[in-house]
Amino acid sequence: MKTVVIVDDEQDARSLLKEFISQYQEFSVIGEADNGVEAVQLINQLKPDTVFLDIQMPGLNGFEVLSQLLEIPEVIFSTAFDHYAIKAFEVHAVDYLLKPYGKKRFENALNRVLKNQESLIPLTEKLLSKGLTFPTKIILHKGARKIVVNINDIVHGEAYGDYTKIFTNKEEFLSVRGISNFMENLNPDSFLRVHRSYFIGKNHLVEIKKMGRYYYTVLSNNVELKIGDSYLVDVKKMIF
Repeated sequence: MKTVVIVDDEQDARSLLKEFISQYQEFSVIGEADNGVEAVQLINQLKPDTVFLDIQMPGLNGFEVLSQLLEIPEVIFSTAFDHYAIKAFEVHAVDYLLKPYGKKRFENALNRVLKNQESLIPLTEKLLSKGLTFPTKIILHKGARKIVVNINDIVHGEAYGDYTKIFTNKEEFLSVRGISNFMENLNPDSFLRVHRSYFIGKNHLVEIKKMGRYYYTVLSNNVELKIGDSYLVDVKKMIF
């Protein structure tokens, strides 16, 4: 069963959603919030599977709520006509409920949104990096979960087919981007490619050591990565 949090500043809107949701046995409402600040606290605490999220609310709007979550759930937005919000949804192919809506529209949105949650990631990352040259946070996968990770916590990355494994000092994540594409989002002052298959966070570099004819980086998570011959010059420039 999927757990649900409803966020809307109108009591009637929350009651209508609860009525619609109650007709689906696979969903269970575990919390409600009537403003953006409370919504952030509640979602981060309860970690629901699905959130019905209003856009226009006191405290924080729906987009601001989304940008402050620690983990990204399935999200179904709702809004009265809002040109900015609707344009953002259309650009990122995210579905939404336009108030007022009926049961049929609710069902259509539910079916479409829950089958296409990957479209939510570009929108969320756009919000996280708003006004920044390089993002300070990024969304990574851990199993079926989508976790917001601080960029500075990334110790190193490893090519994994068409994907990239991302390592912090405590956890391992997966990015659906290939390693070259992933690095396009990183500040080159903070990260360095050291091998065709690896990159490192410069702040997590502890030591460079030579074993035989090869050089290796030693990182803060005690991982040692071989430095590719063609990348050695750039590594040495960072040190000397």
